[in-house]
Amino acid sequence: MANTYRDKNHIVELLSPAGDIDCFKAAINAGADAVYLALDRFGARANARNLSSEELKCALEIAHITGKKIYLTVNTLFKDDEIAGLYDFLKEPYRLGLHGVIVQDVGVMSYIHRYFPDLPIHVSTQAAVTSSDGCALLKDLGVTRVVPARELSLDEIKKLRKESGLEIECFIHGSLCYSYSGKCLLSSFIGGRSGNRGRCAQPCRLMYDDSYPLSLKDLCTVDMIGKLIDAGISSFKIEGRMKSAEYVYGVTSIYRKYIDRYIESGSDSVDSADMKKLISYYTRSGNCSGYYFRHNDRGMITPESPSYESVSDVFDIKEITRIPTAAVNISCTIEAGKAANICVYNDDHSITADTSVIPDKAENHSLTKDSVTCQLKKSGGTSFDIENIELKLDDGLFLQKSALNTIRREGLDAFADEIISSHLRILPEKPAETGYSGEKPYESVKPLVNVSVMTSEQLKTVSKSKADGIIVPMSLFLQNRDRLVAELNDKDLYIALPYVVREESGANSRDGVIGTLNDIESKYNVKGYHVSNLESVRILKNAGFKGLITGDIYLYSSNRYAYDFLKGTGVDKLTVPVELNSGELLRRGITGEELIIYGRLPVMVSANCIFNTKMGCDKKNTGHSMYLRDRKGEKLFVYCNCAECTNVIFNSAVLSISDEENLIKKLAPSSLRLSFTDESASEAEEILGRYFSAADEKGFTSIKLIDKYTKGHLKRGVD
Repeated sequence: MANTYRDKNHIVELLSPAGDIDCFKAAINAGADAVYLALDRFGARANARNLSSEELKCALEIAHITGKKIYLTVNTLFKDDEIAGLYDFLKEPYRLGLHGVIVQDVGVMSYIHRYFPDLPIHVSTQAAVTSSDGCALLKDLGVTRVVPARELSLDEIKKLRKESGLEIECFIHGSLCYSYSGKCLLSSFIGGRSGNRGRCAQPCRLMYDDSYPLSLKDLCTVDMIGKLIDAGISSFKIEGRMKSAEYVYGVTSIYRKYIDRYIESGSDSVDSADMKKLISYYTRSGNCSGYYFRHNDRGMITPESPSYESVSDVFDIKEITRIPTAAVNISCTIEAGKAANICVYNDDHSITADTSVIPDKAENHSLTKDSVTCQLKKSGGTSFDIENIELKLDDGLFLQKSALNTIRREGLDAFADEIISSHLRILPEKPAETGYSGEKPYESVKPLVNVSVMTSEQLKTVSKSKADGIIVPMSLFLQNRDRLVAELNDKDLYIALPYVVREESGANSRDGVIGTLNDIESKYNVKGYHVSNLESVRILKNAGFKGLITGDIYLYSSNRYAYDFLKGTGVDKLTVPVELNSGELLRRGITGEELIIYGRLPVMVSANCIFNTKMGCDKKNTGHSMYLRDRKGEKLFVYCNCAECTNVIFNSAVLSISDEENLIKKLAPSSLRLSFTDESASEAEEILGRYFSAADEKGFTSIKLIDKYTKGHLKRGVD
């Protein structure tokens, strides 16, 4: 039976990582209530050893017997051709009683909810859910649990739990991403290794400007575990699927100790020796308590080399990775002339069976209760610890030790089979794959040309061009609204909402966004909104805003199920996925969507602040523009949006695909976008002049807009 830990009204689960079968066993032996792990595909740690299908079957059997749970990570973005294989990937784990799946892709959630409706879906932190508005949309997909963005404060988590009605799972220990997880394309665009595909190369751990401003210290919360329990969090998650069995065992056992201590006595004090051990287990240049009680802090950063310290404790690897066991009781009857009967039971299961063993009459030495009990209790090497034995034994009988072992083995095997079979599911019917190529293109339609800006100088320049629409960040619009509107020159106005909408107060809170948009819509003619998160979609629809909703690049739609779900939530059009190559885009179909043909793509969105780390916060709301120089001398443009307390890092290379005329015609987008970030007004004017002077009557051109550029993933894509 699973160990459950109650704090008045809810159960607290300790959830540990497993990069292989030894880590799984170490986690269970250390006291984990549940384990999350991956197979060889679709996990956000593709470089971990991960488990084979046979090892997962073994792990599920152990979990069922010991009363633990296993959650399978399926937390990468799926391409269309991969969706077709999802049924075969999940069918055996599902049949064997998998307890849940951890998912990032809304398309995958939609597929699982449709074809495996009783499989619990947990939303991965990769989905960057930051408020109950995002949760509300996902509940329609059968979601039962959310792992919110690690940047949320404890007060936000409490509010999220109360308003969403979902289980909340939060990280308590291990590595922290600098970016909101999932809102990061840096590894993807500088090296072709996508974090959204489980292959992050960790560029945030590299040197920039002769220091490490993007490298966060590891999370450690053991000394605040009581506060986290009292907040109503359902599951405490330890990071570390790339780490060793020793790490998993050491960290899990310490958190097990202090969770139990708080539940039993209310004490949240931590022994100094345990703290010393904990922070020595594979720790990156010290620890921090994360974002639970701070929005950001330069003290969270490792300005020096983010190297790891070694493990101080030496564990017996054979002992910590032995087969985990469950406690059982035995009642055995050995009578003359009858097959020995055995009953094995615990609080949840019971099995009674006649064995293949029939006792002989004793010629010399008869069996005694003590000798039989001693032999039956030797359960080493099995999945069980036998606590109590009740024995009914006739006088004058004899059995070899091997026969007594057979009685025990047959009883325990039957008991294990009973438990395992009780978790088996009937497979749903395999869906028919009819193929999908997106909507049919309508090549005769001339795409609109929209231009996004980040400065008022850029807007003034764009307003004089032939662009159809101008996309203005909400924060920029607020600072210059009247002057900006006067400069639109009757062009369509689109407001780009914050990259992140949170439960806290401020410009990028639900109330802040609604209040701002109510004011804007009442005074200005807004054509539509560009959104980067599910929260914004629901806010716009629930509050009754009437503008066209365009999902931006962080509203991922790499497959048809994600596309259909997002369109079903009220998104009118989507930005063409930036991690798909041309062939994948043609198969996926992007007709009617917006295609970015020029600009620095945002490759990282962070709650931590580079300006604060380097210079200290100046408490202003006007924002800061700066650069980070990497090891190769390339400059990444950084915009510190102080009004929303959000940092956005843009790729060092400018995307430019304007000369892909034939491909763009085949893709048939309804609009094209040029994105200006750090360009001066004169640079913006020159680029727009080149484009519009060369574009034909349908808006297409074969010229290059700049000399030095990247085509992104249009040619190569990501694995």
